[in-house]
Amino acid sequence: MDKKEKSRFSFQEYGDDEEINLIKKKKKAKKGKNKQGLIPRWIYRVGVILLLAVLVLVWWFNRENLTVENISDWIQTRVVGMGVGDGYPVSIPGGETEEGNFLSVDNGAVLVSNTALTAWNSTGKETMSVQHSCSQPALRQAGGRYLVYSIGGTSYQINTHTRNLIKENTEEKILAGAIASEGRFALATQAEDYASHLNVYLADGSLQYEYDFSQAYVTALALNSNGSRGAAAGIMAKDGAMLSVLYVFDFNEEKPLYTITSEDNMILEIQWGSDGTVAAVGDRKTVWVDTNSGNAEEYSYNGQQLTAYAMDGSRVLLSLSSYSVSGACTVTEFRGNPKPVTTITSSSSVKSLSLYGETLALLAGGKVNAYSSSTGEAVGSCDAGGDARAIALGNESTVYLLGVSEVRQSSLG
Repeated sequence: MDKKEKSRFSFQEYGDDEEINLIKKKKKAKKGKNKQGLIPRWIYRVGVILLLAVLVLVWWFNRENLTVENISDWIQTRVVGMGVGDGYPVSIPGGETEEGNFLSVDNGAVLVSNTALTAWNSTGKETMSVQHSCSQPALRQAGGRYLVYSIGGTSYQINTHTRNLIKENTEEKILAGAIASEGRFALATQAEDYASHLNVYLADGSLQYEYDFSQAYVTALALNSNGSRGAAAGIMAKDGAMLSVLYVFDFNEEKPLYTITSEDNMILEIQWGSDGTVAAVGDRKTVWVDTNSGNAEEYSYNGQQLTAYAMDGSRVLLSLSSYSVSGACTVTEFRGNPKPVTTITSSSSVKSLSLYGETLALLAGGKVNAYSSSTGEAVGSCDAGGDARAIALGNESTVYLLGVSEVRQSSLG
């Protein structure tokens, strides 16, 4: 008998019934093993319900922004931002750029030059290039929308990475502008019968609200995230002295909710924080206003020179020096009130500041130094180059540098 026959007869020794029972036992054991690895169905059901609840909440709180156009813009912006460029440095189109018109958005660099609004992603790929006709351009950004307006001129426009939304002219010369992430925007202009005039527009450019300032010349504007509220800062003379006035608006009300004065101070920029606090940086004081109560607090520089500042809502970073031209500076961070959170000393004069998450950075002495916002400890540095005029943190380890004719990128090692 060969091996093949022996194998056949050995199998038959079990008999048909024993064979069937053996197969059933094996299947049952295998099925039990598989059940041990399965997750009960009720857990899947609970997970699906929780996911749907989260999606409904996200939709509810963002329902005003989830329009067909906004969703289309978001998708197109992500598609445009994909791809790899040739790296940095990149040339500035049109030449000259003011330091205040240079920023970082979505880990890329954005700037307005004398001729164009331009953006690059983190690899140096150009993702936006839009010509403008503003003689002295200023840039404001929120929610992927870019407002470019002419200070002392009448032209303004709003763009996303993929299209132009509005391009118009005002009747009077523009003094200041602001834009909300929802798309509403505001412009302050000169006025024939008043010191200045405020126009607030809906996202489609239709006029929503107007207000005339009888004595104050507006220097800065800010809007909350959906544009339903806003703030304006203006300067005026009283008893031979200059003072700044902060106006807080609810655009459903005819008159301002609150009016706050700051004596011997010219407010340069204001921002509306997510906590409902308006921060206003001036040349001699910084002011915080609780827009729910109207209470205001000031931080005086006590005669020190403001060399640079950075803002992120009600969060403010100031560089102050006891010297009029150059010298050692004290960099101090505040979060919604005049109580210092972090204080850092720089032996060289600080030219520019930037904030990103829990990291702050300063440009001084041809270098960029980064620090932990919570502890004040150094976390990195890099060479900036002799022509660096401004910095913008792309993330906690990457910084963009504005040179005379180019934008550079560097790692904070």
